[in-house]
Amino acid sequence: MIEDIIDLDRYPIADLASPAAKALVARGRAQMADDGCLLLEGFIRPEAVARMAQDGRDLVADGHPQTRLRDREEGRRSGCFAWHRDSRVSMRCVGGDRMAEKSPLRLIHQWDPLTGFIGAVLGRDPFFRSADPMIGNMLGAHRVGDELDWHYDPNDGVVSLLVQRSDVGGRFEFAPMNRPDDPDEAVQREAIEAVMSGHWPHAREVDQSPGSLTLFNGSRSLHRVTPVEAGPERIMLLLSYDGRFDQIFRDEIRKEFFGRAA
Repeated sequence: MIEDIIDLDRYPIADLASPAAKALVARGRAQMADDGCLLLEGFIRPEAVARMAQDGRDLVADGHPQTRLRDREEGRRSGCFAWHRDSRVSMRCVGGDRMAEKSPLRLIHQWDPLTGFIGAVLGRDPFFRSADPMIGNMLGAHRVGDELDWHYDPNDGVVSLLVQRSDVGGRFEFAPMNRPDDPDEAVQREAIEAVMSGHWPHAREVDQSPGSLTLFNGSRSLHRVTPVEAGPERIMLLLSYDGRFDQIFRDEIRKEFFGRAA
């Protein structure tokens, strides 16, 4: 039952027409407009988090490893023409098609009211779960030495759920809405360099705990997962949505994440 997974007492989103749900959506919209990041602590009940973590550990043990550098061309594909530094990606990925049918890792993505809630917060209508069976609902894991260095995403509205946290490192950091509206490449480059060199005064860490759901405007805020230094691997569930009901990702993106297209 979904109420055994999501804390619907704290986050009453089963009925989006209710006053409590409308208030929660309004708060979420305000937070996203303020700094582009909404953190919902304790979204998943502790017992369900424990089950997710166990399922996640079992799955990522055989996850597809990738270690590479995001280069300038990839930065340009995210729409940032001022990108000028390589940034390191090191992680393991597991596609949603490998998740058990009754695992809470899969069930939350299939629950329609969650899709409706996220769409309402992001102000998107129509709004659908990604139809991609692999990337639509996937796991990313970072072991000691792994990281997801500074980057922009090609889209806003990234949705993630922290399943397991590392003892040291593996923290989510971002520079709220730091991407300049000015199209001048020199202006954009200055903003990127300030963050990467540690001189952007508003960059901060989001203190995520296991079971927290995060919505994030990643195309407008430079962000990263810091290197994992000690403790268990960091495991994150990544949920994808789209304005099209039949959206799927390209085969080359699947191969990059999972080493396979199907």
